[in-house]
Amino acid sequence: MTRNATTRLLPVIAGVLLMALIAPSAQVVRGQAYVPQDSNAPADMQSQQLKSVDMDYKLGAQVSPNLVFTNSDGERVKLGDYFDGERPVILQLGYYQCPMLCGLVFKGVHTAVGEMDWVPGDQYQIITVSIDPAEMPSLARKKKETLAIDLKNNAGKAGAEDGWHFLVGESHMIERLADEVGFGFRWVREQQQFAHPAVIMILSPDGKITRYLSGVKYEPQTLRLSLVEASDGKVGSILDNFLLTCLHYDPALGTYSATAMGIMRLGGAVTVLILIMVIGGFLWRDHRRRRTNGTTHTAAPGAAQG
Repeated sequence: MTRNATTRLLPVIAGVLLMALIAPSAQVVRGQAYVPQDSNAPADMQSQQLKSVDMDYKLGAQVSPNLVFTNSDGERVKLGDYFDGERPVILQLGYYQCPMLCGLVFKGVHTAVGEMDWVPGDQYQIITVSIDPAEMPSLARKKKETLAIDLKNNAGKAGAEDGWHFLVGESHMIERLADEVGFGFRWVREQQQFAHPAVIMILSPDGKITRYLSGVKYEPQTLRLSLVEASDGKVGSILDNFLLTCLHYDPALGTYSATAMGIMRLGGAVTVLILIMVIGGFLWRDHRRRRTNGTTHTAAPGAAQG
């Protein structure tokens, strides 16, 4: 292939590579609130049950750092202990003995964490809080140990348990946290289960809500970019931050997608890169030509004298 043909293909190659980086690698499944209920119940009652566990999205709200819970070691901790000003936080509300939805959400987070090249405790933290005040630290510890072993053996993430915190708490603390993040839930006595939505929250390093991710599957790149965005550039690579200037989070799709302005920025960046390469090539060839000519002219008189 000639040099001219290669130069003409550079924009296509660069575009393909960048689009491969920003394209989602997995389908995001969005989920609705799970409400265990009697199928024979009147339709208006079922509708009311659904409304009672709706999400109230409170982007930008501050989670109180002084809320007190108990960790998997039985120690009293404040949520503010995990707001270190540097690392963003994934917050998950559910309960450890949930027979259905929580297990799917746990699996979704666990899978995304395993597929990312980041490790909880290094670039970000995860806080899982039980909404069941009857659950004890022993249940939290068992859940933590199970996930830690799996992340170590199957994802090569030894030490991930240091950044994934499993908490239990008293009713008033749970209810206050749920209210602050807009997480609706209620106990369904007939089914002996909690009704609640399938969603995780992304918090900034100081505890502000920056993103809600709904469903039971979380595309690793969407989760990563959400964390980069929440950290305001404190974590993530140059490429991560560049992609955030080109992409916009689409709540309907649950992923980051290119906008018209983002495409223009992307095209501009590719154009600048190509221009730098082309101009750099011309300058390098000109430098070599001048150097070759200079050597020839210097050597010629000496050759004549000989």
